[in-house]
Amino acid sequence: MFYRLFAALILGSLLPLAFAPWQWSILAILIPFGLIFLWQYSRSVFEATAIGFLFGIAFFATGVYWIYYSIYTFGHSPLWIAYLIMMSLCVVLALFPAALGLLLRNITVPAWLRWLCVYPSLWVLGEGVRAIIGSGFPWLSLGYSQTNTPLAGLAPFIGVYGLSWLCVFMSGLLFMACQNKRWSLRIIPLVVIGLIYALGYGAKQIPWGEAKPPALSVALVQGNITQDLKWDPMRLANNVEHYLNLTESHLGTDFIIWPEAAIPANIDYVQPTLEHMDAVLKNHNSNLLTGIGASGENNQYYNALILLGQNQGLYRKRHLVPFGEYLPMQRWLSALLEYWQLPNASLSAGPKTQTALMVNGVNVAPFICYEIIFPGLVRQSLPAAELLVTISDDAWFGDSSALSQHLQMAQMRSIEMARPQLFVSNSGITAIVDYKGDIQKRLPIDNAIVLTGSVMPHQGITPFIYYGSWPVWIVSVLCLLLGIGWRYCGFKAKK
Repeated sequence: MFYRLFAALILGSLLPLAFAPWQWSILAILIPFGLIFLWQYSRSVFEATAIGFLFGIAFFATGVYWIYYSIYTFGHSPLWIAYLIMMSLCVVLALFPAALGLLLRNITVPAWLRWLCVYPSLWVLGEGVRAIIGSGFPWLSLGYSQTNTPLAGLAPFIGVYGLSWLCVFMSGLLFMACQNKRWSLRIIPLVVIGLIYALGYGAKQIPWGEAKPPALSVALVQGNITQDLKWDPMRLANNVEHYLNLTESHLGTDFIIWPEAAIPANIDYVQPTLEHMDAVLKNHNSNLLTGIGASGENNQYYNALILLGQNQGLYRKRHLVPFGEYLPMQRWLSALLEYWQLPNASLSAGPKTQTALMVNGVNVAPFICYEIIFPGLVRQSLPAAELLVTISDDAWFGDSSALSQHLQMAQMRSIEMARPQLFVSNSGITAIVDYKGDIQKRLPIDNAIVLTGSVMPHQGITPFIYYGSWPVWIVSVLCLLLGIGWRYCGFKAKK
């Protein structure tokens, strides 16, 4: 039993390598394959559950370790509290693979049904539930690891959760190939895997939708202002001046973008500055989008962005970050955070339906930081949107893997929706992504610099825009019902 538990820890700690920045994508198939052996030969329900739990602890502790960084560095909490909060989150997230092991052990069906149907379905439904509970935390869903593989060609059909399902399904195929005693039968699962990759490669050649010329010239401003200076109210004028200096030589560009909270103040407080900027932009036939604060009725305060210049608009963030932007279960947790002297944000979520932003006749779907990781939220703006824009400030997490993981998830949205994207961050990563999810240009992190280029708006409908993740959920539920029905209709199966 001990070596299986230890192996679960090793597998969990290796799985983050499948994601950016390492992108050893094959691990997204090999590691669930390794888990099959651990669960197949576990000797009790307790052991199967423990394998899943330890795998989950190792996976999330090594995959989202960077959470402690913002709590310790910018929340000014003791290091032990930062690690305690991070590990508490990892424990909660580890309950999902623990439940996976528990259920796989209890659904006694033939091996082919367990590993080819029930296993991928339970894995993906767990990812789906994880993206919903509370505010949702869909970070490190398995499908994201495939942005740079042939399987990405299937994302416009089945989305990121469909790719997760396929990765685990192929793990099951590998196991079946190993289990078959006849060499002639071992080749069949391997052929199916090859066909899946071939199908993905072929689908990747599909030119979804069509370009909508002319292209927009863009200037993405990466200000690289450290957090201690950015949020110092005495530095507000200097920080805005810094962005204006970086922008000055790019006036005349169709679309200039500053990152999230580039102006960390309420719109009303900086109204004279905004009016001056607006006039200058209009004189140069430019548009500028910047992160800013906005207030509303009943003392509401929003994380927002504003569009100035030739076109005007305002967007208020709809999906907030728990603890970072609002406090879930405030009644119970506020006293605890006050005792530990941790900061407590209290922003409001913007309206679900907001007026679309238009830039030189192009319908722009804006998202602020965390929002881009939710495919359902992004899909709400489609098919009308012709360009995705994400502004963020990942400087909260230093130069950790969080930056690359965030960009990788944004790439997946572009692939699913077949829309180009402008991804702008305070300290990096800032990038231009095409409608196939490929990075056309990017900036190095921790540099105050401007990324210039052009982006071609895109229109059209992918199957994912039309159906979303519903086909994946339906197939997964049907597979589970098949497994449960097989179990309780009297069929015999080996564990």
